[in-house]
Amino acid sequence: MAVFQDNSARLVKDAADIIEVIGEHVQLQRAGVRYKGLCPFHSEKTPSFTVSRERQLYHCFGCNESGDVLAFMMKYHNMTFPDAVAALARRYGVTLEESELSPDERRKKEERDLLYQANGIAAGIFHRFLAEDPGAFKARRYLEKRGIGEEIINRFQLGYAPERWDFLVHGLSDARVAEKEAVAAGLLVKKDDGGVYDRFRDRVIFPIFSANGQIAGFGGRILGDGQPKYLNSPETAVFNKSSTLFGLYQTKAAIRQARKCLVVEGNFDLLSLVARGLEYVVAPLGTALTAQHVKILKRYTSEAIVLFDGDQAGVKAAMRSVPLFLAEQLDARVVVLPADQDPDSFVNKFGKEQLEQKIKQAKELPEFLFGRLVEEHGLSLAGKGRILRELLPVIASIGNRPLQKNLFVAHFSDKLGLPPEAMLDSAAFPPAGQRSAPAPPAAKPLQLSRNYRRVLEFLLVYPDTLPDFLQAGLEEFAENENEAGEIILAALKSPALQHEKKPGTEELLENLPQRERSFVAQILIDAPAFDDGIKEAMLAEMTAWLRRQVWQLRKAILVKSIHEAQLHGNDDLLMELLEKKKEMDEASYP
Repeated sequence: MAVFQDNSARLVKDAADIIEVIGEHVQLQRAGVRYKGLCPFHSEKTPSFTVSRERQLYHCFGCNESGDVLAFMMKYHNMTFPDAVAALARRYGVTLEESELSPDERRKKEERDLLYQANGIAAGIFHRFLAEDPGAFKARRYLEKRGIGEEIINRFQLGYAPERWDFLVHGLSDARVAEKEAVAAGLLVKKDDGGVYDRFRDRVIFPIFSANGQIAGFGGRILGDGQPKYLNSPETAVFNKSSTLFGLYQTKAAIRQARKCLVVEGNFDLLSLVARGLEYVVAPLGTALTAQHVKILKRYTSEAIVLFDGDQAGVKAAMRSVPLFLAEQLDARVVVLPADQDPDSFVNKFGKEQLEQKIKQAKELPEFLFGRLVEEHGLSLAGKGRILRELLPVIASIGNRPLQKNLFVAHFSDKLGLPPEAMLDSAAFPPAGQRSAPAPPAAKPLQLSRNYRRVLEFLLVYPDTLPDFLQAGLEEFAENENEAGEIILAALKSPALQHEKKPGTEELLENLPQRERSFVAQILIDAPAFDDGIKEAMLAEMTAWLRRQVWQLRKAILVKSIHEAQLHGNDDLLMELLEKKKEMDEASYP
């Protein structure tokens, strides 16, 4: 792990504006000398997340998360400390000495940078070809027919991949992008018999930007009759379509200003709306809306308006999104378009004003869901039963929020002619087909002191450090501390496991009682691996703690032996023990 000098982090924090950094991800409102918004780290309806520019700190009074701008970057983006320092340094032009990065951290950073670099070069190649090459004439005509002009093409850096298998192969080679990086970025595909070929061919190209403006991946819409119609980059170290929204980088300022966000299905839906002045819009990348998408939206707005296609698939997609918005407590409405229209075709045919009128008439998402269920099942006795069954998972998605759940249930139980209690009981006890088998009784948790537990967890992840702990007196400590810990230690010392770099999971678990087995399994599954810098620092800290404990244990045993010698009148032994205690008192612990 990289270890930065104190002044490097200080320089970055002094240069960064915490309001600007956090404001990109949280909708902040000024409240006196501070700013407030909905906490990005837990679900809430009333803002309790406070940011102070003066103190360069944030604090949530709801979940008690707090810290400086680096802590926010680490928590929000799941970054390491060095990555957070490096990211802010790049953004604010702070120069960091490269020697401050460890070899492993530098390698990971360089791998990510190379992918972003390869994507950026590829985007430039596609964009220039669309803008300048006669071979892109049909692509330009296609975009023109769909109402996508030069301003949108440049703003979203649209491009075209010609109908060739080696266009990008040669383009990236000329730009000195290594084949390995191009394949890792998903730009090129390896052939079974060797060599590579272009992933995107005869497609309009949509670069997909990360939140900080780097190109993470691509989408491509085919111009001919081939399949698939839309193709995205594969998952890479810098691209995950389930947590990425097309257009967000370009439209997030408009979303904040409008305090609402349109959610459409396709890239062209988004581009058509933006081209006509409706800029507060995003689109998932050819996949159903996910919980992560909704979490991201909540950082920028307090209201989402689902604007899916008017066909049956679009209606079902809108219905599936209801539990996602309820779970995140993000207000959502839905615009119902004619069955033969999508947002792109509607705005092209009827214009911006007509679409804005539709948006004003948008229905609350739960109300829309209920209306569709009534259309599908009717309000007969059997129909009400089927509606209730479909509403149960929606009620469950509200989670442990009694007020919101009771309001929802009261509203819809009245429409179904049911007592609210009956609906709540059904949610608490779903039908047998939806009910999970009861979990077996949990084993009593392993009772260990906090630091001793940390030592055993560390040993299970890094059994190669066992000699260090044995040298620090772990066996002596374990014998007097806890039988369960002694069992785990004995298993770790098993000769059958000594040849393994990691504990032999099956063999280790087989030889442990249920309580210890549960403890070890949980650690082996959940415990993170640390870079060498942290690992060594933790090892030093834990062995130092262990030596102190063993020292104090020995003193306690000695004091007890002195007391027993006094009780039995053994003067020779007593003098010997008192001398040892004097030596220990005069010496410092190891």
